[in-house]
Amino acid sequence: MTQNIEMTYEERQKFIQMHLDEPLKEKCRVQKVDDILGQDEAVLKILNNLRSQNPKSMILTGPGGTWKRDILRTCFKEIKSSEESFFKSGEFVEYYPDKKYNDDFIRDSLFGYVFEIDFGSRKIKKIKIGLVTRANNGILYIDNLENLTSNNILKLLDVMKSKKVYYEDRLILNVSDHVKRFLKEGFPADFRLAVNVDDSALLPDELLDLCEIIQFKEYDKRVLADIIKNSANKGMFYVDDEVCIKIADAAKNGEDAIGMLQHLAIKALKHGRDEITADDLKSVIF
Repeated sequence: MTQNIEMTYEERQKFIQMHLDEPLKEKCRVQKVDDILGQDEAVLKILNNLRSQNPKSMILTGPGGTWKRDILRTCFKEIKSSEESFFKSGEFVEYYPDKKYNDDFIRDSLFGYVFEIDFGSRKIKKIKIGLVTRANNGILYIDNLENLTSNNILKLLDVMKSKKVYYEDRLILNVSDHVKRFLKEGFPADFRLAVNVDDSALLPDELLDLCEIIQFKEYDKRVLADIIKNSANKGMFYVDDEVCIKIADAAKNGEDAIGMLQHLAIKALKHGRDEITADDLKSVIF
């Protein structure tokens, strides 16, 4: 059993209880490239692309529940530390547009906008920068790209090509010099886009031409069992190899497997155990 022999049983139970408030899926997010299992081909393609002098934008496709975003972000962190990296001064910026967001809200979030502050006798114009500028020299990751209208996708393509975002504003009275300069010259937006889609064929050809397609594969059951085992260890629970295989067989994908493990861990803890047994599986496998 994996455990800290310096802890008493009571200390260990208290420690697990305190840390179980944070879901296992948060504890088990990959932190290093070496920790990534079962996606060797996708990881190699991502790393080779990010290391190039002129990296391409990326389309992440393949089965759900394979931690595409987490794997991409981990690769980005590793590459970013290199002095020669295009991304050395950039960020990994995430955006999750929802269907309930209107077109203007999404546009303003992505590209920013000009607004006025009323000081009574005069109005001062200011610029709220968008995510495309926050992601300058970095990666802009967009999930649910299908929630963007065609107009916003076309605007995104224009920004990617020009590497700048421009703000339309005809009235430049009472504008400070630096704001006036940015209204004229645009804000920097030299980023690489990464989108997570089920079917890349649904994307515009113009976007496909700018991107490299990264194909993730469904986890082999043996690999998924190893992921379950490692996750249990991080949560300070013991799971027999045979039980890990049974969870892997029953799970739809990686995220589903960790969700099942979380449920089983809480059940075991309620019964004063740090071991997940085959009998516990009856509550999640029908």
